[in-house]
Amino acid sequence: MTSSLEQVFSKLWVLLDNEGFVPVKEFSETDSRKHKDNMYAVISFEGSTAVCQAEVYESDNYCIETDHRICLHLFGKSGGFSDYETLTDACYELFYAIINDPDLLICKMELSKAVQTMPLRRLERKLEFTLRASEKAEVEQ
Repeated sequence: MTSSLEQVFSKLWVLLDNEGFVPVKEFSETDSRKHKDNMYAVISFEGSTAVCQAEVYESDNYCIETDHRICLHLFGKSGGFSDYETLTDACYELFYAIINDPDLLICKMELSKAVQTMPLRRLERKLEFTLRASEKAEVEQ
C-alpha cells in the first residue's frame, strides 16, 4: 500500500474516533459482538485509478496523481435500531469533518440513507468518497 494511502487511513482513523466510531479495517477485523454498545466503522478500500503523471519541477522525479475510492460502513449500536438520530448526527459530523480537512482532497462524496442490517441488528449508513493523492517515485537514470 502506498504511503499516501497509509496517511489517509491514519487520518480517517482519527476522524472516526473523534465522532464516536470504533474504526476497523476491512470486514475481516469486524467482531460485531465485541462492540455491541458502540457505533463502529469499517474502512473499506474500493480501488485506485491513476489520473495523471507529471515531472516534478527542477528534479528527475515524477509525480503520479491517483484517485482512491473508499467506503466507510458506519454502524449504529447493536440492538433495537433505536439510535437513528445519534447515528445520523455522527455521520453528518463525520461527513463535514472529512470535507473540511485540509489534508484530504475530496473529489466526490456521498452519504447513503440508513438501512437495517438484520444479521448485525444495527443501522448502517455508507459514506463513499473519492480522494486524490500525489505519489512520488524516483526515476532511474
